[in-house]
Amino acid sequence: MKKMKAFFKKLAQNRKLRCGGYSVLLTVLAVAICLGGIALADRLEEKYALTADFSYNAATTQGEVTRHVLSGLEKKVHIYALMPEGGENDTLLQLLNRYDASSDWVTVSYDRILENPALLNKFATDIGNKKITRDCLIVWCEENNRARVLDEDDYYLYTDYDIETGTVTAGQILYEKRITEAILFVTGDELPGVQVLVGHGELTKADVALMEDLLVSANYRVEWLVLDNGDVPDPQSPLMILRPVYDFTEKELQILTDYARAGGDFFIAANYDDPLNMENYNALLRSYGVEAYPGIVVAQADDLDAYYADMPDFLMPYMQETNATLPLIESARDRLIMPRTRAFRILPMEGSYTHVYPMLETGRAYIRNLTDGLDTTQQQPTDESGYFNIALWTDKMYEDGTLSHAVIIGNADLFCNDALLNNTDSGVFLLQMMRALQGKDPVNLDIVPKNGVREGLKLDKITPAVLVTFLLPVLVICGAVMVLLPRKSR
Repeated sequence: MKKMKAFFKKLAQNRKLRCGGYSVLLTVLAVAICLGGIALADRLEEKYALTADFSYNAATTQGEVTRHVLSGLEKKVHIYALMPEGGENDTLLQLLNRYDASSDWVTVSYDRILENPALLNKFATDIGNKKITRDCLIVWCEENNRARVLDEDDYYLYTDYDIETGTVTAGQILYEKRITEAILFVTGDELPGVQVLVGHGELTKADVALMEDLLVSANYRVEWLVLDNGDVPDPQSPLMILRPVYDFTEKELQILTDYARAGGDFFIAANYDDPLNMENYNALLRSYGVEAYPGIVVAQADDLDAYYADMPDFLMPYMQETNATLPLIESARDRLIMPRTRAFRILPMEGSYTHVYPMLETGRAYIRNLTDGLDTTQQQPTDESGYFNIALWTDKMYEDGTLSHAVIIGNADLFCNDALLNNTDSGVFLLQMMRALQGKDPVNLDIVPKNGVREGLKLDKITPAVLVTFLLPVLVICGAVMVLLPRKSR
């Protein structure tokens, strides 16, 4: 034992070893401090999402609107991020980390369907017409027992279409907008409702999937009603009647009349080829001062501003100023395309408290009455010409002062077609009509989409971060040259 102590004492007194030992000790200490600093930085980044976003589109950066929404949360929200192994979306994951770090009310977990099949049972039913897939987000508020599913259809706005390849390019990325709106949807106390009538051959749930997604994304609660099953419409929510092909029964017409007398509002969409012999359905239209023309509206070929491209039956209507349409006109959101549309005439309603206001009007056009059996849209001598109403707003007041409204439009495709929803203002028009009928603003957060396509480098786009990236190597090289050249001349 004494020999061992003497050995270590002699070793410590060794000058070379002592100096070298201090160096090793300092090196080990420096490495330990660096590793500790890295671990601490990783922990802080994981908790507070401190990584700066220098990407070209700042897709993982949260804006002021999102920060305001998160700061006002009072209910817990959990986001299940389902992504296939090897197919993770790094940009989306980084953005989700920021949501997790920005609020104590939001948590995020990363799952795979195969590893956690219980999620399919927990959310067994469709949520807002969305099915759970292996690559989606589930935004869930347990307190409200309400969820929203987001997938690739929600993430991107496709703007560039390649005719040769038939492919589209994501011109804009909507990650932040969709996630923040979904958080508002699942945590909201009372959601405004929209009722959709079925049971008369109307458009099916699959037909209106895009429209339903639009309404749900604006925080509307969509309900489907079958009058024959005993469902009774709620006067507090508008009732959509979308292209029925079978008539209402007398009992059903009475239910709809009672709904209107209680202050219920209608959103009625028709198409040019819908049957005209539905007596009770037509009676409902007439009670709101409207009657449908038989046939299809076709623009005059020389009125080039009234139709799209070289298709005179694809109308580009002129929006008229009403209380419902004024916000659209003032914001220049009045660009619509209505393919193969039905027109309506306004009936005289003397002695009643029913007032009809045109909202959409054609340019110079004619009604191609297809009942003559001719399979053509070319104008025939008996076809009526003029300017026609293809969307109307009606105010109807009953004797007790109760007011009912109706939006009646001659085309349903503009709300159900992906190309029309993404490239025209039809989605904005629908939400504005719902707002006007409902008297409540839909949730459509003003979160600017991020660019989905990287722009070429331009002088006016160079940022300080880009300058540093390019100039740092140049400065290092210049510094090295300044040091080495004097040495070379020695």
